[in-house]
Amino acid sequence: MLKKIKKKLTIRNLLIFLLLIIFLFAITKISLFFYDLHMNGIKTRALIDDVYASFINKETNEEIIKIDFPKLLSINRDTVGWIKANNGKVNYPIVQTTTNTYYLNKSFDKTYNQAGSIFMDYRNRSSFQDRNVVLFGHSMLDKTMFGSLNDVWKKDFFNTKENGIIKIIDANNNPSTYEIFSYYTIDKEEYYIKTSFLSDSEFIEFLNIIKKRSLKDFNINLTEKDKILTLSTCAGTGGTNKRKVIHARKIN
Repeated sequence: MLKKIKKKLTIRNLLIFLLLIIFLFAITKISLFFYDLHMNGIKTRALIDDVYASFINKETNEEIIKIDFPKLLSINRDTVGWIKANNGKVNYPIVQTTTNTYYLNKSFDKTYNQAGSIFMDYRNRSSFQDRNVVLFGHSMLDKTMFGSLNDVWKKDFFNTKENGIIKIIDANNNPSTYEIFSYYTIDKEEYYIKTSFLSDSEFIEFLNIIKKRSLKDFNINLTEKDKILTLSTCAGTGGTNKRKVIHARKIN
């Protein structure tokens, strides 16, 4: 009888020990995740303060953005531009390399970080002149990277016209302005990230499909002459197969 009791106690203690190890491992992983977020936030804010400047043109009342691209390029030669969206909640450099996976877990300085970077599809031209320029970024819990783009799905988001504007500055400091014309949530797919089209008719079909997917009708007419910007991010926690997608038309 005593042996059976000792055996049960041994098994129970072993299970408690194993659960404790699992608990400590989970706590460590969570702590490292939030440490990554914290450090990436510090580095990103310092980078923005160092290279970003803006002022209002008194004649046109428009914001003029100037980026110190030589400094960015001295840190990372993969720099191709800058994005400002959601009234500045998205305000980051854009990088591009030969794959769509490298910057998923690399900061702008190429150190490992789970927040990753904002990056352009490897198939796009860095001049932003393709018919569909695709940018990717994580939807972070602290609203960094593309995390704040969840605001687009809020009921009153488009009550403020400026909310629907996205600004892109290429590496030569040439600015472009885009207006959102479609947003939706969809299973991961390749269709909406197409970057080249064989004909005008194929491009028009593409535009019609992504317009119909939109959760809101913006009543914007699109033609074969339009150039669009696509923002893609995860819709949920890591490993989800859902994507939140935003499409915007270049207006100047």
